[in-house]
Amino acid sequence: MKHKLMLMWLALAWCATLFAQDDMQHFGMQIGFQRPLLREATAAEPKKLSNVTSMNGLRVGLVYDATLIKGFGVSLALNYNVASRYTAWQDGSGLTKYPQTRRQYVMQSIELPIDWQYKFEIAKQTYVIVYTGPAFEYLFTFKQNSYSRTYDQKVTRVSDSYFDYDTDLDSQCDYRQFNLKWSVGGGVQFQNYFIRAGYDFGIISPYNDRYNSLLDIERHGRFDGWNVRAGIYFMNF
Repeated sequence: MKHKLMLMWLALAWCATLFAQDDMQHFGMQIGFQRPLLREATAAEPKKLSNVTSMNGLRVGLVYDATLIKGFGVSLALNYNVASRYTAWQDGSGLTKYPQTRRQYVMQSIELPIDWQYKFEIAKQTYVIVYTGPAFEYLFTFKQNSYSRTYDQKVTRVSDSYFDYDTDLDSQCDYRQFNLKWSVGGGVQFQNYFIRAGYDFGIISPYNDRYNSLLDIERHGRFDGWNVRAGIYFMNF
């Protein structure tokens, strides 16, 4: 079903570009800031997505933009995303503050957003843009590094991939590598330069195994994110 949905949106976007107006197709690149947010419910609060794992990172990609008719059009991109975050050092619970511990979250992904957009021309070659559409994402890295520091400042690290977690030991990985999001955002464009910002709502569960048999709970979560990026179109045709 996920693959059929992706093919449908790709087909619609491709058909749209065939009808793009002359001199209103652009190809370029973008770079910017992105903040992935893994929102999860806990056993104590199974109805609230109160446990949030956030990261800060970079988004860089190629962009194709086509105007179809009277400002309405489509924007396609192929993005590489990388993000990470360290927690603060936490003191140990014994008589001394050692060993201290901290965590690092690391994520890398490839993303294909397909946005339907409308451009309002507010001055010559100056536009305000609003857009919405799906974004297909494949996470090839999502891991947690756990650090421990002794009193003599020796640090050890243990790395665990989210895609290896099986907390209820039922031989099913807890998390999935594929994510489907819905993007909403806007921006401005002057000549071939643009700035865009938006929020991505996760519309499928981040869990490959949604039921935890040990705790007898149904897992609930969502992989969201927001981003700000700037870019330039270096080809117009």
